[in-house]
Amino acid sequence: MNIRYLLLEARITLRNIRFSVFTIVMPAVLFLIYCGLWAGKGAAYPDGTPVTASLMVSMAGYGAMGAAMSTGAQIAFERGIGWQRQLRLTPLSGIGYMLAKGALAMLMALPCIVIVSILGVIRGVELDAGQWLTATGGLWLAVTPFAVLGIMIGMFASPDSLQPIISGSMMALGLLGGMWIPAAVAPEWMRNIMKVTPTYWLQEVGRSAFAPKATLGVALAVLGGYALLTGLLAARRYVTDAVRV
Repeated sequence: MNIRYLLLEARITLRNIRFSVFTIVMPAVLFLIYCGLWAGKGAAYPDGTPVTASLMVSMAGYGAMGAAMSTGAQIAFERGIGWQRQLRLTPLSGIGYMLAKGALAMLMALPCIVIVSILGVIRGVELDAGQWLTATGGLWLAVTPFAVLGIMIGMFASPDSLQPIISGSMMALGLLGGMWIPAAVAPEWMRNIMKVTPTYWLQEVGRSAFAPKATLGVALAVLGGYALLTGLLAARRYVTDAVRV
């Protein structure tokens, strides 16, 4: 994998003001607002999960998810201008191309997790080293299915339809997955809907660091299934496009 290519693409992406606002600044601001509304000193949900730490995981996960999906989906623009066809004439393999896009998406997911975690410390989140590793590093790794989902969207969407698809997907996944309405305070019927979404299980990975009833094994299995399914769809689309060239 070409590290210089990754860093160049990362710089270009981070210079996009819209990208920075919606995937880094907005989740950080929402975290502070939600903490002011719900996270009093020592506040905990009925199951014993600390409110501030849980909100930190939710907002860090939301921003990281959006960054990964948006970055991977940029493939749609490359397809639209014919750049992907040009790359097929180079020694770069299809697998290498997909891996580079996935790595770039994961790299772009990091800033939001770091910034929201720093704000979490400022707001009083206290975890030991192992808990922080799970709440941040584990959460980052759990974003992988969303990086693959973004690539899949980019392989199917047109440049004109990409923005509404990404925005609509983030809104639906954030709302239905319990990122905006915590599952701990939602009615049972809503929690059942949340558990169908990958965003619920993304948070479950981060919350497993401090929540008393987190199910890490199930979360990893569900997220792995989503990553496999979307990866297969993206690969099939790439092969189909190659045949058309």
